[in-house]
Amino acid sequence: MTLPRSLRGQLILTFTGVTAVVLLAAAVSTSLLLEHAVWGPLDAALGEELETLAEMPPQDFAAAVARVGGETDLGGEKFIRVLAADGRTLAASGVIPDAVGVLAPPARPGRRPVTVGRRHAVYRVVWSTAADGGWSEIGVRATSQLRTIWRARLAIAVGAALLLAALVALAWAIASRATGELDRLGAELESVEAGSLDRRLAPRRTAEVDRLAAVLNRLLARLEAAVEYLRRFSADAAHELRTPIAALRAHLEVALARPRSTSAYHDGLLDALEQTERLERLAADLLTLSAVETGLGRADVGAETVRLDAVAREVAEFLEPVAQEQGRYFTCEARQAVAVRGAPELLKRVLLNLVDNAFRHTPHDAAVRVTVRAEDHTAMLQVNDGGPGMAPEDVPHAFERFRRGRGAGAGAGLGLALCREIVAQHQGRIELATTVGAGTSVTVSLPLADAGPET
Repeated sequence: MTLPRSLRGQLILTFTGVTAVVLLAAAVSTSLLLEHAVWGPLDAALGEELETLAEMPPQDFAAAVARVGGETDLGGEKFIRVLAADGRTLAASGVIPDAVGVLAPPARPGRRPVTVGRRHAVYRVVWSTAADGGWSEIGVRATSQLRTIWRARLAIAVGAALLLAALVALAWAIASRATGELDRLGAELESVEAGSLDRRLAPRRTAEVDRLAAVLNRLLARLEAAVEYLRRFSADAAHELRTPIAALRAHLEVALARPRSTSAYHDGLLDALEQTERLERLAADLLTLSAVETGLGRADVGAETVRLDAVAREVAEFLEPVAQEQGRYFTCEARQAVAVRGAPELLKRVLLNLVDNAFRHTPHDAAVRVTVRAEDHTAMLQVNDGGPGMAPEDVPHAFERFRRGRGAGAGAGLGLALCREIVAQHQGRIELATTVGAGTSVTVSLPLADAGPET
């Protein structure tokens, strides 16, 4: 059987089944107890009379059978019959019912009660087998007792059915009230659209549904933040892409407007190439920043032990030709082995962005120094430059997306924002300190790896 998909239907069906089984067991047990209460005293009294007859001397046996058979305290139409092992009747009293006459004697010595007959001719009979193979039987009419048992059974059945109906109705009411809260919560949640994610679900009367509403409210808050991030990200990306695309188109239109000299075409192509490279860098930074902020690859962060000093030396060797081309003094101090848990490519990206910022935003005669060291349980990565420093009003916005300081070059303003997200995923922090005329220092702090550094 397929259960209904409705939670209320499943609850009611399960409750009804369990309750029906319990009530049936209770009704059967009560009926058995009732039968024992009705038949027990009668069987005991009939058995005592058989024991009394068994103790009588032979000369008084027939008179005792007649006397006991004539008593009516246990009911009317009492009969007694005593038979020998060969089936001969030794003594009898009363009319033996036909139903009793065809019954077989007990198979082994002992006492056995039985109910024989039907409708208005029902008898309760107790048989007792003697050691010599003979047996005795005594019985009385038990129509009234049987009627009492059937009435009681009917009352038990009707009562159980009414109780089951009442409990199912109560369960339906309770389940309807409980699931009604869920229905109202679902209806309220359906009314929340993409443009109304600032709405929150109202508190509920029941603790469980109220907890669900609180969880959904937190989910709505995260969705609102995610949608706002996508909206702002899309708007900023569109704005930033518009400038290099417009410049590229302008250079191409100028180059195609009229015949020009070879050198003029060359200069135009160089300008177009510069704008194309800017677009390429911007697209790469946007993709990387989006992947980092949305948590793509987050499971890989912390899965590997990274030698931060080796990363610093590798980046320094990669950027050394750029520094020489600019005539810039560039050093890397990473003599101490410093190991952290993280993604090596992301950590390398952090250092590349920090040094690239220093190269692009300082004069060529400004020194740039990279330092890696360990302090207590923290790995410190620091990039210092001897440039003019940042304006105080630009410092609070340095790590925002698409924010470029005054006099910034062709950067997209995504480098420091990307560094902040990567460092945050590595359970670290990034800080910027600057002094006008004295340079800028960016410090990245990361927890040291538990294991020893790799060799």
